[in-house]
Amino acid sequence: MIVAIGCDGRHVFDSTRAPEIRLVQGLAEGATAELVVFPCSQHRRYEHLASTTLPEPLVARIRQGSAGILLDSSLEGVPHKPDVTAALHGLLERWRVPPARCVFLTQDRQYDANYRAHCEAIGLEPVAVLTHDYWMWDALNRYAESGEEAYAERLAAFRARPFRRERTFVSLNRTPRPTKILFLLRLLEDGLWSRGFISFGGFRTGPTGPGKPRPTPEHLTTSLPGFADLVAQLAPQLDTLAGYGRVLFGLERHGWRRLELGDSGLAAHFEEMDRSWFTAVTETEMRAAPSRITEKVLKPLVNFHPLVLFGNPGGLAMIRDYGFATFDPLIDESYDRELDPRRRFDLAYAELVRLCRLSEDELSRWESALAERLIFNARWGLTRFPTVFRERCDGALVDRIRLRVLAR
Repeated sequence: MIVAIGCDGRHVFDSTRAPEIRLVQGLAEGATAELVVFPCSQHRRYEHLASTTLPEPLVARIRQGSAGILLDSSLEGVPHKPDVTAALHGLLERWRVPPARCVFLTQDRQYDANYRAHCEAIGLEPVAVLTHDYWMWDALNRYAESGEEAYAERLAAFRARPFRRERTFVSLNRTPRPTKILFLLRLLEDGLWSRGFISFGGFRTGPTGPGKPRPTPEHLTTSLPGFADLVAQLAPQLDTLAGYGRVLFGLERHGWRRLELGDSGLAAHFEEMDRSWFTAVTETEMRAAPSRITEKVLKPLVNFHPLVLFGNPGGLAMIRDYGFATFDPLIDESYDRELDPRRRFDLAYAELVRLCRLSEDELSRWESALAERLIFNARWGLTRFPTVFRERCDGALVDRIRLRVLAR
């Protein structure tokens, strides 16, 4: 299958292992392509395609059903919005491409139902919507060649972990998103900050520059519907949090590079995980329906750490769908089934507090009981997922796209 990349940007085929795919760059090179991909994750209203025109022969082939369009937003999980739908269909109309020959790719598992309901309400023919967790697949793809070595190194480090550890948990993901901010404010209020290795990028100190500005309580309330009571309770801690500035554990090793699963400038694993017991994962958002997971959940899973997840409902179920093991009943994971974000936050946080109250002896026995699952997850994520799982599922994704854009 010849796939033409219509514009610059990261896209789903960056790391695909489907052998039937042959990538070509540009519309001129894609004269015989079956699929033309337009990366649009960073351009949600397709402004980067405003001046793009499709060659007439390509338009004819699309209309005949021998080629199709993929609008690839798989780096994002933004919920459906009517103005984005209007922009999408306006683009197809300008290109004279029938909606039946277009696929929209997103991380959000609720997008299809919400989009179709909107189209039905206004009498619009929908495009096909598929989901793909880009960051999950991309993060593990780098271990296709080095996974066995990475696994051996991390297994040795796991077996050498000390009985006594400096901290109880790790909190990665330095970007000050609303869920992360609320989590850190709660730690401050409860005196638990010092129990964790905290990674926090701080707030922007001036009107411009890198980073995010310090949020107001009103902004947090708007960003986290249903959390107004907790925001009001925790707002007095904002000054303390802002005063910490940039808190990046291992700054001399990590620098300001993106902390994913590891990179060439780091040790083969997060050393902080060998000096603590579990990870509190604050996902990008906490919604009221299953939506997505990102590479954030992978960091503990491939580093022999259990996790408590502050994310969307069904996040742990999605982790299991990818072949990993989770940790119930040694961690109470009932929060994963709770649809109300406010209640889900409280349930997950209560589990973190419970674990922080365990003694070192209890935590050691707890980790020993989880050891088989910790080893399985790291081995699966580093040595099997990047090859066997990916090769099978990449081909299936290509088939799903082809099925929806080509004439049958």
